[in-house]
Amino acid sequence: MYVYLLNALYYTGTNIHSTGNIYLSPLICFLTSIFFMFGFVDKLAIYIITGIFAIIGNIGCYLLFRKYFDETLSLTGTVMYSTFSLYLTWVANGTLDIPATGITIWIVLFTIIAVRENPKYYEYLIPLFAIGFFTRYTVILTLPALLLFYVYENGFKIAPEDYKHIKRGIIIAIIMTAIILAILLIMGNGQFQAGNQITNGITGKQGADTDPAYNTDVSYYLMNLPNFISNSHTVFDGNPVLENPTVLSWAIFALLIIGAGFWLYDNKPKFEKTHVVPAVLILIAIITFTRISSVITTLLVLISLYLIGKDSENKDGYFMLAWIFSNIIFLSYYSIKVNRYIIPIFPPLIFFILTAIESIHKHVKINKNIIPILLIGLFIIQAFAFTFTFEPTNEYKATEEISNFLIAHDPNYKNEPIGVYNIRPYSWWLGENITGIISGAQDKIDSSNMTYYISNQKLDNLTNYTEIKNIDKLYLYEKSV
Repeated sequence: MYVYLLNALYYTGTNIHSTGNIYLSPLICFLTSIFFMFGFVDKLAIYIITGIFAIIGNIGCYLLFRKYFDETLSLTGTVMYSTFSLYLTWVANGTLDIPATGITIWIVLFTIIAVRENPKYYEYLIPLFAIGFFTRYTVILTLPALLLFYVYENGFKIAPEDYKHIKRGIIIAIIMTAIILAILLIMGNGQFQAGNQITNGITGKQGADTDPAYNTDVSYYLMNLPNFISNSHTVFDGNPVLENPTVLSWAIFALLIIGAGFWLYDNKPKFEKTHVVPAVLILIAIITFTRISSVITTLLVLISLYLIGKDSENKDGYFMLAWIFSNIIFLSYYSIKVNRYIIPIFPPLIFFILTAIESIHKHVKINKNIIPILLIGLFIIQAFAFTFTFEPTNEYKATEEISNFLIAHDPNYKNEPIGVYNIRPYSWWLGENITGIISGAQDKIDSSNMTYYISNQKLDNLTNYTEIKNIDKLYLYEKSV
């Protein structure tokens, strides 16, 4: 969050170690900077912006589900989306995943409208995709699924009635992108590190093993999915870690399994000769998973879905599968794993939950509102109770508290050189006179000319510094006179 706050400051003209990071989420940072321009320079500004995007996403979620389900089921799906444990953990807290997912939902909604109802919506859809890209670059992961949806409906040729609207949309998006990139390149002194990140993702390069979120377990997101829906215990280890799935989570999986069973009974799928090629492609994708680029794996899966779904009456279901796979393949393949990254698959996952409920209603003679209303009630209860699952911690307040102590201790702190173990949060709290030195480099710290040093571990071998304060495993040292 702090890097986004510093970027927002840079948009107002104050550059505190932001030149190399200005490419990060320009949309959210710029909108946050508007609050700063009016004098409200507070981290609450980014909470407000990301909270507004969450509301916009929830509205879009309901409208998207209304394309497939009645009002009750659509409301159920929206309540579930906005009260899944993982969503609640990260909502309106300055991170980008929920705002990016909200924009993705609207992109999907506009895609459906443009392709099936009104091609004029391409003029809104394509610029919106550009906006989504500059909200969080991983929005691009859903693009293959959107292309598959178009091919399902129109084949591989652009329909004549679509062409002029697509052309206008592309022109608007190019102009927007050019302006944004020009600003980022100027403010970043010609740097645009997102380009390297995108290239690394395409070529198959993985994250550095020095990253605290480094994790090579490709099953991480799948195995933790029950916790992401509903969990009873949350601990903090750098990021919130959700544990112990509840009965509600397993009930959702039970609904999915039962609904899938009824769906299979109704449709009685048969293996035909036309299924041989997609089956082989999926097998190749499984065998080569993590051994080649995630782009290749995604391409194999999408070709398979196209071959299976092109003549099917269930194209929407295959499109939703493509939405899930185009995100989860890359995220599972990439060795930097943070639970919030998987939030974009929640809408298509809920689509299948609602479809399962419809299948159950066709075979079980109960009031069709019982299951939806029960789910709405249980997930609303979860929304109010989820904070009780959190293990008490001061981890996210300690940087602010120790910074405030230093400010009170030395009113002249802005003119004193200060060393810190992590430059981002302290640049926000203490200003630009900050130098990053890892806590493990005690000799370097001891021989430095820093007046103060903030460490995230106790340093027992310093001879030139004295500990003057510790707050929740953060230690403030002052140079001895």
